[in-house]
Amino acid sequence: MTLKNERALALKAARELADKYRETMTEDQRAEIKAAVDKVHEIDEKLEQAAKSRELLKSVGALREVEEDAAPAEVKAATLGEHFVKAARDGLREQAAGARLNIVGTEFKAAGDPYKRPTGDGAAWGTTFDRAIVNAHREQLVAADLMGSATVSNATIKYLVEKANRIAEGAVGFVAEGGKKPYVNFTAFDVVTESLTKVAALTKLTDEMISDYGFIADWINNNLVYELSVAEEKQLLNGDGTSNGIKGLLNRDGVQAKTGTGVGTWSDTIFEAMGMVQQSTTLTADGLVINPADYQPLRLSKDKNGQYYAGGPFAGPYGNGGIQINPGPWGLRTVVTNAVPQGTALVGAFKQGATVLRKGGLRVDSTNTNADDFENNLVTVRAEERLGLMVPAPAAFVKLTLTA
Repeated sequence: MTLKNERALALKAARELADKYRETMTEDQRAEIKAAVDKVHEIDEKLEQAAKSRELLKSVGALREVEEDAAPAEVKAATLGEHFVKAARDGLREQAAGARLNIVGTEFKAAGDPYKRPTGDGAAWGTTFDRAIVNAHREQLVAADLMGSATVSNATIKYLVEKANRIAEGAVGFVAEGGKKPYVNFTAFDVVTESLTKVAALTKLTDEMISDYGFIADWINNNLVYELSVAEEKQLLNGDGTSNGIKGLLNRDGVQAKTGTGVGTWSDTIFEAMGMVQQSTTLTADGLVINPADYQPLRLSKDKNGQYYAGGPFAGPYGNGGIQINPGPWGLRTVVTNAVPQGTALVGAFKQGATVLRKGGLRVDSTNTNADDFENNLVTVRAEERLGLMVPAPAAFVKLTLTA
């Protein structure tokens, strides 16, 4: 009989005695139950000792003989060929089915070769380089931020523009009971078609430039995108619509015009232009784009007491509030930029009067298979985007000609 079976019988006997003497229990009966319980505890101790013995034997069985150290085998240096076979095993099968194979090899050295300091004058060895690049002048990009934006799924969009003279003939009138009602003939809408155009640029980088000076390569890529934005800015404001370009706001038919003569009258001219927007449309002017050379005399204008209207160099207007950066006249959101030529400014309801159309967003691609790039270790980077400009309310803009 095993210890577990023996314990089960002892436990059963103890429980039977407890049930038997539950109601009344004499001293002898109490001693009999205690003896049965002690029997169970005694068997438990034997089970515990048996478990410890098994663990000890198990640990002895896990011990291994100590073998003599074998002579160190010669370490085989990895080679580029071995790396190619290992990396290209599956690719070679796919290439047989028409797939393109591209394996980049890792630089290897022999296993026993020590690492050494580079030879030569060591101009770059031990030299700390500050990777911050001091950028040249950058124009502030503003046009697209002022205007509304929309994403389109097609390359062309058509929309209807209501003419300034909405009614060709007739008019609404009051009539007497039973009287003849007047007719009203509305002017036909102008159907305007806008097509998306593509702005793009390419640049080439060497493999060494990318692998050795990655931060410069990133800088070039970022500036390639920036140059695209500069071209976009010029087109949105000044494009003439030729050579696959965009017809910008300043060259749109229906844009109103006004002239301001004398710096002292420019503020009045801007306010009058705001009124022209509201009189011609249901929109309210929300922005002003002006050249820095034209903004400067406007910002520095003073009253008869010699105080700056827009606030002095150390305080807000007439000492109220803090200094404002490029404060706008008449509460307009003012953007000071060289994107508009000197002597020209634009007042308008930018957010609702014009919408920049985009399809697919900005895209940047690179490849080493363009022309003879692969043979010359070159990578061609391409940045491009497709965009257009929709101006449903050209009368919501007033082109200002400012003369001193």
